[in-house]
Amino acid sequence: MTKKSTPKTKKQINEAARRKKKRKRAFRKAMDVTAAVLIFGLFGAAVAYPLATGMISINPMTGQETLGTVKETDENGEFIFETTEATTETFYETVTIDNKDIYKGELILVNADYPFESAADANILTLFEEKTDSYSVSGMDVGMQEAAVEPLNNMLDDFYSETGHNDILVIDAFRTLEKQQELYDADLERTGLDTSTLVALPGHSEHESGYALDFSLFFPDGSSGDYDGTGDYNWIDEHCADYGFILRYPADKTEITKIQYEAWHYRYVGKPHAYYIMQSGICLEEYIDQLKEHTIESPLEIVDSDGSAYAVYYVPAETDKTVTYAPLLADHPYTISGNNADGFIITADLQEKRELVSYTKPVEEVTGITTDEYGNVVTSKTSDAVSSSTTTTTVYAVG
Repeated sequence: MTKKSTPKTKKQINEAARRKKKRKRAFRKAMDVTAAVLIFGLFGAAVAYPLATGMISINPMTGQETLGTVKETDENGEFIFETTEATTETFYETVTIDNKDIYKGELILVNADYPFESAADANILTLFEEKTDSYSVSGMDVGMQEAAVEPLNNMLDDFYSETGHNDILVIDAFRTLEKQQELYDADLERTGLDTSTLVALPGHSEHESGYALDFSLFFPDGSSGDYDGTGDYNWIDEHCADYGFILRYPADKTEITKIQYEAWHYRYVGKPHAYYIMQSGICLEEYIDQLKEHTIESPLEIVDSDGSAYAVYYVPAETDKTVTYAPLLADHPYTISGNNADGFIITADLQEKRELVSYTKPVEEVTGITTDEYGNVVTSKTSDAVSSSTTTTTVYAVG
């Protein structure tokens, strides 16, 4: 006989449904715990392996903690955060920089000690195609790094507006290594010497970086002349820093630069560096050395000519790795340039306006030339500071 089942009461049906829901909840909870264990296990492995193998470095200032915060643990090993009185609102982030980028950027130092090493990465624009009507170029192949082209156009446009002169001629700018070698060999043949005292050793010329240029003069009647930075042209020395350019080889810095005073040779380093260099009466070598004294905790604060404030500091390259982990001021725009030697220079825009600061040396002390109210040269710190027109073709091969 088949046993007939007893019909379940409503109470029994509800009880069975509750037991079924309880079993489902228990199952979901077990699955959630299992998933959490797997996720945290994988995350721990992902962090532990690079740390153990030295693939990454951890900067104590990561942007997650305020300065002055001290980590302590309780008896169970749990972290307790205790904030000291030195707490600040400054937060840091970290950026990864390829160590090959030491040799790139607007602040690379190229001289007899530090050769230019990133020719393949130079982004050179042809000035003939990019220039304005405020100046001329000596040939269709004269070019500069893209970052310097617009500032150059703006500077010479403003110079023309202020003085009425559109006779500046960019006679030389970017050079290939091969071109530098030609100039060097030609000077050796001319002098009969074993080394040149006028033309930079191939591989060591700023012109190879694309950030340097030489001025001459080309007049409407077809004649030409030397650019000596005096008279109306003194406006360039007084204002070039507003556009990111510096007079690269001042008269009073020849012992440091190892290059004679060149009134015609300018170098693009960008703002606000140009303003600080020109105002301080220092050369690029001195500026690069000075920056090594400044870290993110004690940056060099510069107020540019338009009142914009910047924090500039140095980060040494982590030479035991292929990359360097550099601290940044959180939430501030920044630029990074190699110094072509041993590290990186970071410039943070503080995004605030301040009163102008004088750093300061008169332009005549920087250039080595003093002029009277008519623009005539009164004194010169070096007897050979301004070359005669008969040596124009030789003079502009310098550097």
